[in-house]
Amino acid sequence: MIPLDPPVMTVEETLTASCKRMQNSVRRIRLLARETDLSAAEKAYVDAAEHDGLYAFALAARDAEKELPDRDGKFLKDLYKTGLVGRRDGRRKYDELKARAPYGRCLLCGNSEIGSLDHHLPKEALPLYTICPVNLVPSCGKCNQMKGDRIGATASERTLHPYYDRPGQAGRYLFADVTSWPVQFRIQALPAWDAELCARVKYHFRTFKLAQRYAEFCVSEVTASQWIHRQIRSEGGVPALTAHLQEDAEQHAHSHGLNTWDTALRYGLADSAWYLNHGVLESP
Repeated sequence: MIPLDPPVMTVEETLTASCKRMQNSVRRIRLLARETDLSAAEKAYVDAAEHDGLYAFALAARDAEKELPDRDGKFLKDLYKTGLVGRRDGRRKYDELKARAPYGRCLLCGNSEIGSLDHHLPKEALPLYTICPVNLVPSCGKCNQMKGDRIGATASERTLHPYYDRPGQAGRYLFADVTSWPVQFRIQALPAWDAELCARVKYHFRTFKLAQRYAEFCVSEVTASQWIHRQIRSEGGVPALTAHLQEDAEQHAHSHGLNTWDTALRYGLADSAWYLNHGVLESP
């Protein structure tokens, strides 16, 4: 996961933009009249997320929606597709939200190209948050599909929210073991994590099949670097290659983050006696 500050864009902005140029004037007026409700829902969402209460909040909102469905639920869900995604003014806001992802990478897997915005809380169950920017996360198509329309079976069985969850604040938790090909990725819980966060990080890792996907991402990354690695080793021996790999890992951690898969790979290569002595000569 790539953590990112929540967008400053508000639901009032996405609502106004999505409704602009709507041909059905009656529906446009009806939806614009919901701005107060949508803004209040947005504030409640942010308050809950900032105080680690989003899961309980989501369950309560889902139960309330089941008991008394929002009168404009269908229109709000349609507005996401036809207004925010499909209409010019709304699309600008949609693309602004997508463009926030560092290096154009999916925030959920940390690598693949952004394809869409994922609803962290599903729009089918909670239509009031369908065009709420803090609920829209830049993601790749594969992660969006794998996550599906789920809130979470339990507080521990739910994916991380890139805008509000910060598991890596206390240090490295993603590691790559390079003892042969393919590279093996794993989560190592930090002492600062409570049981719920530990379970959630591992659940996120499993849900998006990140161990397997990261290993696949490594092939092209390692292949592109091996030529220079072999040259350094040939000219300066294993100590020179070790120093190069450690410096590369530290630079990458500084620019891309400590817990991205490619930072973990670089540290894994630097720490691997197998790679330094044998693997550098073998194609992954």
